[in-house]
Parts: sequence; C-alpha cells; structure tokens
Amino acid sequence: MPGDGRSDVVDFDADAALSAAREAIGAENVFTCAVYDAETFQTVYVDPRVEGLYADTDHRQEHFEEIHSYVHLDFSEHDLFEELFRDPEGVRAFVTYMGSLVAARVVSEKQGIFFSVAPDAPVTKLVTTVEAEMQA
Repeated sequence: MPGDGRSDVVDFDADAALSAAREAIGAENVFTCAVYDAETFQTVYVDPRVEGLYADTDHRQEHFEEIHSYVHLDFSEHDLFEELFRDPEGVRAFVTYMGSLVAARVVSEKQGIFFSVAPDAPVTKLVTTVEAEMQA
C-alpha cells in the first residue's frame, strides 16, 4: 500500500523511510507504518496480515484514528525528556513492547513516523535507519 512518498503531514519521504525500514529489519517484520504531526496522521502501509484483522477499511481507519489520536503527546514527551535528560543527541524515539508487536515512534520536534513491528524485530536498527531517512 505504499504511495508516492509525498505527504501533507511530514516533510520527509514517507515511502523512502518505509522502504529503508523494511530492508533494514526484514519486510516480514513490518506490520504498519504511519506518519504524523501534532494534529493528524497518514497511513503509509498496512500489511495484509493486519488488514485481515478488520471487517473493512473503514473499521481499520476508525481503529487507527483511535490509536493515533494521542500522537500529540509524543511531542510533549519529546520536550520533557530532552529537558530532563540532557543527552547531546536528544530524544530519538519512543518504543512500546507488547506481546504480539512492538510500537516504535521515531520523532523529531514536530513530526514522527510510527511503526508496528514483530516482537523480535531489531528495533534499534529500525530507529537508526528511519532517522537517516527523515534527515535526508
């Protein structure tokens, strides 16, 4: 379901970031991808295994809207953690480990990219790879 790389939400090539992530950690390990800013998100990729969990695209979109309705918090947390932990490289990502997936959000001050990936996927490699694409 990749598109043309253009997005009204972020200023980096979303498809290039997705492609790099799939190559870096294995395409079979990437379940979903979405880009976002503080107000909105755009779905970039949904693996057929995930698509099959929903009755139709409208149900999936409704669930994704629920998931991504809190993305604005990433930017507040980004600022908070940068203030509390004065690491010279700053805050790069937020990662949540669950039983059947890992949710990884690679962030900058104003935009981010979300991936749900397999629980055993190399998440640090994902973050490093995607960061490079976001900054390209």
